[in-house]
Amino acid sequence: MIQSTWLFAALASLLFASRRAFVSADIVIENDLINPEEIFDFVVLQDSSHWWLSPNSTHYFCIMRGLWNPFNHPKKYPNLARMSNPIMYSSTKQYMPWLINRATTWGVEKIAETGFTDTFKIETKAAGDMINDIQEGRGFFIDQEDPEKNYAYMPGIKVTPDFPFLSGLAGMSPTPDWFTGFYLLDVIDEYDRTFWNRMIIHTYPWDAGTDDGDTYMSVDQDLDPPKAIQRITPKNAPNGIFLSPDGREVRPVAEWDCALHVCEEGEEYCEPDNWPPENGCDMLKYPGCETECDPGFDPVCEECQPKPKPIILGAAPESEEDNRVFYRNCCQSNHEPLEGKCVPGWIKPEDEGKEGGSTKKDKPARKFFRPFYKGAAASHFSPEFVATVCLMAMGLMVAF
Repeated sequence: MIQSTWLFAALASLLFASRRAFVSADIVIENDLINPEEIFDFVVLQDSSHWWLSPNSTHYFCIMRGLWNPFNHPKKYPNLARMSNPIMYSSTKQYMPWLINRATTWGVEKIAETGFTDTFKIETKAAGDMINDIQEGRGFFIDQEDPEKNYAYMPGIKVTPDFPFLSGLAGMSPTPDWFTGFYLLDVIDEYDRTFWNRMIIHTYPWDAGTDDGDTYMSVDQDLDPPKAIQRITPKNAPNGIFLSPDGREVRPVAEWDCALHVCEEGEEYCEPDNWPPENGCDMLKYPGCETECDPGFDPVCEECQPKPKPIILGAAPESEEDNRVFYRNCCQSNHEPLEGKCVPGWIKPEDEGKEGGSTKKDKPARKFFRPFYKGAAASHFSPEFVATVCLMAMGLMVAF
């Protein structure tokens, strides 16, 4: 009797774990509405060892960067371009307020046409159990001279095994009804059954189909009935708007960068240190930019070229000493070094001194290193799975 009980418990545990895994995997397989290459482009997708059924509260902290600028989309670019407050939410696969080739909801229409998010947030409350968490960032006017300044911090978005889909959207103004965003991004690796550690995606401009305007400054021309949402491509770009300088493609208008953050067991909510940092720098793109170093105490500390500061009428001019800036790695902190120059690309710190890296004799153009692009070692077998297999083996040993 004891042997049978052990065997039954082991088999039941394994079957239960398998059933849970296949149910989750079917979300991706059966949901034919998800075709990622039609909705967004993956730039970075990095594994973690955080198991999908972990009891620890799991969040993603994201930054939305505006890529909509006169360098990427030069034709008729407006003088006062703005990205509205970005909205992000976690949900089940059943919540789909906007889909390609489908009519949008009123809340999405308001974001696309006006940038206001109130109606959309009312809709998410009415969605009930299909929504787990929703957060809103702060919109920004596009800095046309320095694209590095165009980004918005998002509060943490809580995800769970029952709410594993992440979505986001933001309006663009002035436009008739154009916006950008993504939907139903599964944050769980289908094969490893772990949460993604880092996700960076590019999103494109969309036409909400609620206004017939075809220029940035078109007068209001509501469509009744509205048309289906469609992604703006070179074939349907209104008056060539959003086309690249060579006219061959429509480049992304936003980048969504999300990092996994796991709370201690028992904590419902937690935040990374300095989120967002006091100086407002993009700490996901430039890790370390939020904290300067002290050359008198820190063994690794280099002087960087200071950023130009706005001129304030009536303010006393800063001394040269007050304007000095020190970081452990200037390039990694979005500053040019006093000697040499940062160039796009990445090298490992241990490669410095080799060809293409910096040397002690001279300071050539050097690449800056973003450590989060390195693939993290993923745990292919969760502790729970290993325990189940061991339990089954023990049961079989006792039975035989």
